[in-house]
Amino acid sequence: MKAVIKKLFFLIMSPMFISMVYTQTLSDYISEIKGDTLVVKDYFEMDNKENSLYYALFLDTVNVPKDRVYELKVNGYYPLLFNPVIFADRHTVIVGADSTSLVNNINSSPPLICSTVAEIEHLPSFIVGGDFTIKNCNLIPANAAGEIGWLFFETNNSNLNLLFENCLFEHTLWTFVNNRSKNCNITFRDCYFVNMSGYSNKRNGGVFDSFSDVDTLLVENCTHIMASGNIYWFIESYKFNRIIFNHNTFINGSGYVFMNPGYQDNISLTNNIFVNCNIHSFSDNNRAEDYGYGDPEGLPIGIVNVYPDSVNRANNTPINFLCQNNLVYWDPYLENMDSILNANAVNGMTNWESQMIIMNERTEKMFKFEEPYNTTLYSHLVTDTWKNQMPTFTDTKDLLTTQLANLKTYALAAVDFDNSKSLPAWRTINTGLDQLVNPDWPIPVDLSYSDEDLLTSGLGGFPIGDLNWFPTKKTEWLKQRDAEYYKINEALNNGELVTTVQNQEKLPSQFQLSQNYPNPFNPITIINYFLPTDEKVVIKIYDILGKEIAELVNEFKTAGKYSVEFNGSSLASGIYFYRIEAGKFTQTKKLVFTK
Repeated sequence: MKAVIKKLFFLIMSPMFISMVYTQTLSDYISEIKGDTLVVKDYFEMDNKENSLYYALFLDTVNVPKDRVYELKVNGYYPLLFNPVIFADRHTVIVGADSTSLVNNINSSPPLICSTVAEIEHLPSFIVGGDFTIKNCNLIPANAAGEIGWLFFETNNSNLNLLFENCLFEHTLWTFVNNRSKNCNITFRDCYFVNMSGYSNKRNGGVFDSFSDVDTLLVENCTHIMASGNIYWFIESYKFNRIIFNHNTFINGSGYVFMNPGYQDNISLTNNIFVNCNIHSFSDNNRAEDYGYGDPEGLPIGIVNVYPDSVNRANNTPINFLCQNNLVYWDPYLENMDSILNANAVNGMTNWESQMIIMNERTEKMFKFEEPYNTTLYSHLVTDTWKNQMPTFTDTKDLLTTQLANLKTYALAAVDFDNSKSLPAWRTINTGLDQLVNPDWPIPVDLSYSDEDLLTSGLGGFPIGDLNWFPTKKTEWLKQRDAEYYKINEALNNGELVTTVQNQEKLPSQFQLSQNYPNPFNPITIINYFLPTDEKVVIKIYDILGKEIAELVNEFKTAGKYSVEFNGSSLASGIYFYRIEAGKFTQTKKLVFTK
């Protein structure tokens, strides 16, 4: 990886690069300006020249709005030569012009961001140094020459908010997003991940990895298809404050869905579907290859894995883990994998066993509160009975036949130390020589299903799995999303199952900052605010001279109604102001503190 960074640095600082930058202006790469939004020219508007998105980001430095939006065109082609840099001093937003849900869009292709660099060591990725949002795009870290990149987005600053929404991700040797900075919030929403493969290593080929502590990882209404390695990595060395997986669908994953040695907690898995995942077999004698990534007691790792870390044990604080309304299924075709490996004594071992399990024996005992795990430490490990059936999907193409056979062949080979095979790409539409930079579009599968029991199995009576396959239900669900997450967090912290989720009132139709109540106040007052869309929200208190007194909110919020409390006990009596910044919306109001 260090060699990659050095080569990228050399490329960026080359005389050719410097000459190109200083002979171009921002207007050369922009076709239209709409308020704070710049519409970026694509490859064809640039007379078949790449890197327009890179230069739009790089050259936009004068009087830049705090939430600059770069709009990419429907069916647009935006290949990269250099690493786009997301600057730390503003929230950068990249959006495809069409916001139609990916899995329901048959008319227009999302703008494609990929590479044209010929060598794998030079394939560019986004260097994220500030808050960053990308929506409605097709993201492929690969090039037409057949090279696939290691990743596509990497953080290099702490306390960032990253949102990936309604994006199609395809092809990666490692993961699409890598976090290297402390306390970032990462959200994947309404995304479609496919063909997470390309490198002959059983761990690689997934969505997200982190080499630093994480504040919150939220994955909501996403579909994952054909993965060769670990899809989400929770390495022992780095702590996640909160992990949320709600309404996701996983089909055909060879490695771990969650690469979790067991030390993470504050995890909720709700309303998810797992079909033919975690199929790599396990041998305790094979642990050397997985040093630092395996279970601490040398056990198989299932969908759920828990092992108490030293902090929990020392403080006897409960480990919070909630599993509710999930489905898991493995095709009988996969049952004989361990016997095949044992019969062939792969790697000289004859003790291979399955990881197609929900939990290993220790984790099951912990969730059942059985000895020696019947103490306070394990009282907040909660699961209901997982559903075990194959949903009657509307159209899976050959995912559950030919592609399942390919997955099994790969999984059997991948445990071999000398394996040099990678998982073949699954393509049904664009299958030509340039398939790596042409998405399989429109999305060829329909993962809605007709099973009556599953259609109402989710919290609040909604379908389980990715709700984007049920657009009418998705619209209804959005109205009660905040209420659902409130109930999930409450149940997680109390060590209980969610009971009921009542629909909230309709989402706000406009931004609003309410007058604080009471006003005047002493010493506590409440500030209500309303968000019609998901936004980064900052609320601060100022004195009459404009000096900042307190920061009440600084985080990404989903659409809905919110309240925040302010305690002014340390203030002198007088007039103060509170100000909200939410996306492009700003408003200031006066409050009065009296002692």
